Amino acid sequence: MILANTLDNSSLLVARGPWELRLDLLLPFLLLAALVFVFTQNNTYSLGVLLFGIAFALYKARDIWQIIQQTIPVELINKTIIAYGPANTSGRFALPTGVLYLLSDGLYFKSFDSHEDISFIHIEISFTESAVRKGGFSFFQNWHEIEMNNGMNERFTFTVQNGGEWMLLMKVLRNELLKR
Repeated sequence: MILANTLDNSSLLVARGPWELRLDLLLPFLLLAALVFVFTQNNTYSLGVLLFGIAFALYKARDIWQIIQQTIPVELINKTIIAYGPANTSGRFALPTGVLYLLSDGLYFKSFDSHEDISFIHIEISFTESAVRKGGFSFFQNWHEIEMNNGMNERFTFTVQNGGEWMLLMKVLRNELLKR
């Protein structure tokens, strides 16, 4: 899926579609509603949990897509944006709070949440010693942590959709930068 929030409309959006996000958000409530029904044998309680889950999924999926569709930050107007997608710095069990941009010279994270530890950060790929994708159980399907380490032992962790795709794009970009 190629959408863009860039000036030349050529950036790759690395994210799940709105309906896939809604289903991801609804799944825990479906399981909880089934458990409530099994233990209480009461349709009203399980239906209440399910209705709350549907409202939550619709509301949060809309919020996440509003974050993705934000206009690009002013700092990135003259930069080449290769890819972008929803991200956070809190971990796999937190919802996306910002957008991670893969630029021609590195990564730029912009948070739209006042409770996020980092509101924005720019990491140059050429100064990155290592980047590791961490898998495991998470809130969304294919939601991975990418941990980066620069030369000064500073670690930056971003949680993104399709971490493998981000790692591949960063590897290609790093190889291109090393050729120059």
